Amino acid sequence: MKHLLFLAATLLPSNLSATEVCGAVNDTVHCEPLAPFQPTTEQILFASKVFDLGERGFDFEMYGNGQKTILVEGVPFAQYWQLEDDKKYVFHPIVFGRYVFNSADDKVFQQNWKELVSKVGIELPNGGLAFYYPNHYPLNRMRGPDLVYSAISQSEVLAGFLRLHQELQSDETAEMLGKVRDALFFPHDQGGVDLGVAQLELPLFRSNPEIILNGWLHSLLHLNDYAILMNDAQVASYVEQNLEFFADNHDAWYDHERFITRYSDTSPHRLVVTPEEAGQEFTAVYKPKDARLKSYEIEPVLDLENRYSGFDVRVNAVNADNGKITMSLTCSSLFDTYLTSDAAFSVMIRDGGYSPSRASPDASGEWQTIVSGEIDGREVAQISLDDKELICGYPTNFSKANGKNFYHMQHIVALRYLAETSAYQNDELDGRISEIAMAWLANNEKFQGEGLEFEGPQKVLDSINRGKAIVQITDATILLH
Repeated sequence: MKHLLFLAATLLPSNLSATEVCGAVNDTVHCEPLAPFQPTTEQILFASKVFDLGERGFDFEMYGNGQKTILVEGVPFAQYWQLEDDKKYVFHPIVFGRYVFNSADDKVFQQNWKELVSKVGIELPNGGLAFYYPNHYPLNRMRGPDLVYSAISQSEVLAGFLRLHQELQSDETAEMLGKVRDALFFPHDQGGVDLGVAQLELPLFRSNPEIILNGWLHSLLHLNDYAILMNDAQVASYVEQNLEFFADNHDAWYDHERFITRYSDTSPHRLVVTPEEAGQEFTAVYKPKDARLKSYEIEPVLDLENRYSGFDVRVNAVNADNGKITMSLTCSSLFDTYLTSDAAFSVMIRDGGYSPSRASPDASGEWQTIVSGEIDGREVAQISLDDKELICGYPTNFSKANGKNFYHMQHIVALRYLAETSAYQNDELDGRISEIAMAWLANNEKFQGEGLEFEGPQKVLDSINRGKAIVQITDATILLH
């Protein structure tokens, strides 16, 4: 199997149950086991192919950039800049979704779309049809054995088939549209992208679920379009509930010290753990700060060769001389993070570590020490610092090719777009969303970073509109007045 089953017998010492370990920090709250669905080798076979055709290809419009793409049996394969060989072509679900969107009025595509879908679509246990990333991408969050699909790419596919259904109005396109939609509602704890209160750009299965704000809002924009065009009250209500959760927890995605939005609620950190006894076993527990979220209990995976994601709870090294353990752990603005063990231990972790060009904390901070304490027979250390900054959700960065910060402005524009065009009826919520977005915008002048610029709102709005099935607002000044 390509995934790790989180069974209590593999997580804990034999004298403790999963409930007891979780309960040590979570009172009576039960920690949910994760058993993510994974495609079979046969199902992912076509999408896993790699093609090397040098410079050959055609420019494909994706987010306003020329994306070098080829068609293989009608399916788009694209070059990807972070691959070791940038001349190789691989399947990218966002490119597939945009290809469907751009081809919806093409007569040949209208005849052949079912065959293309059969090559790369993966049926989920809930009846949804998902479009998975092949295991070729070296992105930090995508490393490791798990195959994942993404809310951001799945929502692009939804937009594509929404447009195709508008063109054909057939039973087949309606059925296909429903399957793509249902994949966006496949639960995270079963391997999907639906957290109930949020959409996950990249689901994680060995840490707390990370909510990446731009991917979440991107998916909600497309789901909102779907709810309007298909007159779907349930999807409209889901968008409303998601935005209510955002409004209640919006500080998780804003850095009030630096006056800049955060890319997500979660940051990875490197720890040095000093155990009291040899052979100690450790378990990470994530306790939600909002009752609408679940609790999670994760055993570190042994990763001495650095093959797993930087966001996985993992053991990176064990010092044979002094017994110290180098471990990776995430901290989140939405969860309290605990490391627990069957004997006493201490933890060293660096504070601070902000750089405007990075996506996670660097190693420039000073080491701080946290000592475990006994709770209900279990040694527990909360991964937090009282008088120093521990970054739990990293600010959006300025590392795009043009040096500007795109995602900060995308957060603001997308929130205002949703508030102005919501498929649900809730003026109070729309007002709250707009107030948050406009407060973030007003704080831009307080951001201090010489030579650093936020992307212009019109360019961001144009990028959003390129993939929307309904374009309601084309002038950014209307949104940000």
